[in-house]
Amino acid sequence: MHSNLTLRVLSAVVLAPLVFCVIWFGKAVYEDYSIPLYKMLLCLLGAGLAWEWEYMFFKKTTPVALAISLVASLSVFLTEGNPSFALWIVLLGTTVVFWMSKLNIAMAFGTLYICFPLISLEYIYYVNENVSREIVLWLFFVVWATDIGGYVVGRTVGGPKVAPKISAKKTWAGVIGGVLFAAGVAYVFALYLKAYDYIRPSAVLFNRLTLVLVVSAGILAIVSQVGDFFESYIKRRLNLKDSSNLIPGHGGLFDRLDGLLFAAVATAIAVFLVNGEGMF
Repeated sequence: MHSNLTLRVLSAVVLAPLVFCVIWFGKAVYEDYSIPLYKMLLCLLGAGLAWEWEYMFFKKTTPVALAISLVASLSVFLTEGNPSFALWIVLLGTTVVFWMSKLNIAMAFGTLYICFPLISLEYIYYVNENVSREIVLWLFFVVWATDIGGYVVGRTVGGPKVAPKISAKKTWAGVIGGVLFAAGVAYVFALYLKAYDYIRPSAVLFNRLTLVLVVSAGILAIVSQVGDFFESYIKRRLNLKDSSNLIPGHGGLFDRLDGLLFAAVATAIAVFLVNGEGMF
């Protein structure tokens, strides 16, 4: 147990700053050449998730995983924050994957499950040059805080389980702890945004900034935990403990990103509705 916890901490110490730097410098320009670090990260995640998804179901890798990865990469690189174009790429790609996998519903669903969050993260990042980077960071911090709060409070307090047939360790205390930690992180983040004057007072999305971010974080914490339960349900059906062993001490990418996959889509929908742009 102690060894596993050490691996979890070391992995987080290495990966979290790396992700933060990619998000912060994701639009870096070097000698007039744009370096799409953020898009490269999303494509890398898409490839890893595609491999894990097929391996979870069939314990092997075929061109289907490559096709899912390609759909994810195209939907991220060719759209530049255009949700309409990205959506059509994903839907067309899902049809191709469905055909390649001999009409396997799991592989087609996996394409949507992987690509929708990725195009959501890409859309959020490019929708507004002034604050998009900060919104993405806020989203990541909220999801991380939810995971940490759920783990710490759940292990400390214990108590009744939420759904023992799906996840044997998740407690109601952990769920509440995740929401409270997320709200606390959102409050600190709101103070940061105010201090550095990132948000115009008249911006619709950020009227009463602190309240909006804190309440939104609480909602996203619940959405994130639903994503966690959903991935746990899939693993339980497949009789798996982890989606893979790619990340020492943490399992696979799905094990670390399950909450983010749901929260990213929810955030993108909220930003899209507030942004007021037509999709089609």
